[in-house]
Amino acid sequence: EIMRTFLANGVLVAASALAAALLLLGLVDAVIMPHIVDVPNVKVPRLHSLSASQASQRLQQWGLKIATGDSIYHERIPLGSVIDHLPEAGQRVKKGRAVTVLLSKGPRYYTTPSLQGVSLREARLQLESNQLQTGNILYVSSNEIPETAVIDQHPTAGTPLKRDSRVDLRISNGPPSAMKTTPNLITLPIDSAEDTLRKYEMQLGRIESQIDNSSPPGTIISQAPKPGTQTPRNTRIHLRVSAQHPQNGAR
Repeated sequence: EIMRTFLANGVLVAASALAAALLLLGLVDAVIMPHIVDVPNVKVPRLHSLSASQASQRLQQWGLKIATGDSIYHERIPLGSVIDHLPEAGQRVKKGRAVTVLLSKGPRYYTTPSLQGVSLREARLQLESNQLQTGNILYVSSNEIPETAVIDQHPTAGTPLKRDSRVDLRISNGPPSAMKTTPNLITLPIDSAEDTLRKYEMQLGRIESQIDNSSPPGTIISQAPKPGTQTPRNTRIHLRVSAQHPQNGAR
């Protein structure tokens, strides 16, 4: 009889505890949770190109937090500034949420290779493989450096440069007494002729005009000696330049 009474009381206590728990859950769901879940939505502000501290301040103004993600190289956005972020600008999120920013490591620098003594072709390939470009080429006679090999470069080997920076080269044109190859000036504007000839150790000769309505005015239409001709160093190259007939040029 005592055992039966004890079990009955135990069942009653358990039932009462279960009812209390269910009542508490109902109270939490109906009264407390709405206040917790009902957080206002805010728009994510635009953070692009801001520094990390500026981005953090702007997010705080909107009740948001900042979280730092990866950092990557970027050619235009300065070191430590925001490249992108998630969620994106304009999206609505719960107040208090963290916005993850992708920060810039600044531009990536590439080491200028040592090009002295290599051929022009090899120099171009090495620059390309290092994400750099060939700049101005100047041909200079040399008794020490073989023809078509690089005499020197600017900037010098080991210099850190941004992607696609140009490296100027001085190329051996063979011994001073050796014959030089006349460059092709045809179709170039006359304004660039003297600089081009100087790069090949040649000089500008006579300039004559010739009516030629098939070429833009001021364009080189012929030269003497012809392109590819072997001539002594400092040879003068004579040029003919296109000119329009006065009637065709008049409007």
